[in-house]
Amino acid sequence: MRTGLTLSLVMLSLVMVLGVFSEKMMINVSTRYVSASEELVALVESGDWYRANETVQAYVVRWEETEKWLQILANHEDTDAVTLSLKQIAAGVRAKDLSTCLEACGELRENALHIYHRDAFTMGNVL
Repeated sequence: MRTGLTLSLVMLSLVMVLGVFSEKMMINVSTRYVSASEELVALVESGDWYRANETVQAYVVRWEETEKWLQILANHEDTDAVTLSLKQIAAGVRAKDLSTCLEACGELRENALHIYHRDAFTMGNVL
């Protein structure tokens, strides 16, 4: 009985530590892409399409690397929504279409925030 209780406490501790660790990682990813949307809005509003293209391509590459491990922790629909937003921004930048870029940047911001909030390590999400 004592071994079972000890094992249960160790497992509970492990789950709690992994939960907090994954929450911190999700916050970092969410913050990075919220900042990316704000940076891209500033670039397209200023008409710096060349730099906006370089920036969005860098974020796409980084997202593709992040998405591989993030899909283990997060809902696939949420990660797919970020992917789609980045593709829409890239298309808008290539077309030099301000309205498409601004709309997609808004969607990127909301989708990035949604990754963290939906999978946050809270009592409501745990239960």
